[in-house]
Amino acid sequence: MTSKDSRILTIGNLTVDDVVMLDSMEIFPDTIGGDALYSAVGIRIWDGSSKIAARIGRNFPKTAVDQFESFGIDSYLVNVDNNDIHEWALYERGGGRQFINQLSSGNYYQMSITDNELPDEILTMDAVHVAAMPTDVQFHILKKLNGLRKENTIISWDPHLLYLRQPEMNKMAHQMLAYVDLFLPSQEEVYAMENGDMDLMQAAEKYASFGPEVVAIKMNTKGSLVYTKSNGHFYHIPICQSKTLDPTGAGDSYCGGFLRAYIENGDAVLSACYGTIAASYVVESRGAINALLMDHFDKEQRLMSVKQKIEKRN
Repeated sequence: MTSKDSRILTIGNLTVDDVVMLDSMEIFPDTIGGDALYSAVGIRIWDGSSKIAARIGRNFPKTAVDQFESFGIDSYLVNVDNNDIHEWALYERGGGRQFINQLSSGNYYQMSITDNELPDEILTMDAVHVAAMPTDVQFHILKKLNGLRKENTIISWDPHLLYLRQPEMNKMAHQMLAYVDLFLPSQEEVYAMENGDMDLMQAAEKYASFGPEVVAIKMNTKGSLVYTKSNGHFYHIPICQSKTLDPTGAGDSYCGGFLRAYIENGDAVLSACYGTIAASYVVESRGAINALLMDHFDKEQRLMSVKQKIEKRN
């Protein structure tokens, strides 16, 4: 990718995860993660300039902040007097997963940065990704972003599955589509938004009609489905084959890699390939810090292999 000093902000959470892989009976305790960090990792894998905006509580390790900042991820962290989010990431047999806050964990409202805590100057970057947080928190952030955005600023959004199941939050989520350029949900989030009764292609067309130019639906091991409103075309992008150790953060890193590429080339299908490659490195590591420590020497070869398998769906 041509290097360009575009500045990208990711807004979301930092977490400490205890990952349980039931199939292999492995436990990875105290892995550093969170959607804000994983999406920034996706940006950095493709040499983008990233900054995290998040709350930080009583017990998030300072060494972790030092580590990700040493890899070129800047941060704007708001200190709050709550415990940080500490989750069980439970991967069940058959591919199911659950994220469960531990009893000592702070909750998502306590640990999600608000629009009032975000200074205007960091909201005027070249691109902003709003990662999964409570829907009403995201709503106010996106509304503020739209009031401040520069003409060419790109805004992407990934909703939070937990809150989409609540009718009022679901209604709000549909309203929020008018505020974004890129809508990057998972298939589970689409099913939640549509109460489980809409085809993914129909849903993508519906969402684009509310505002976003691009809808990219993440489908776990089945890759992603990309819809571009300007030409009405659908494309399927497969996953990049890799050895999965821990799938935590794959979707978030996909979002980061996608946005990093999109502000350079404006090509949604190619950007999805970049996001796919970012995710392929994350699943090969344990935690966000280790994904940064990896050598990404073969990313161009991985990119080529995925591009060769793109399928047009209409």
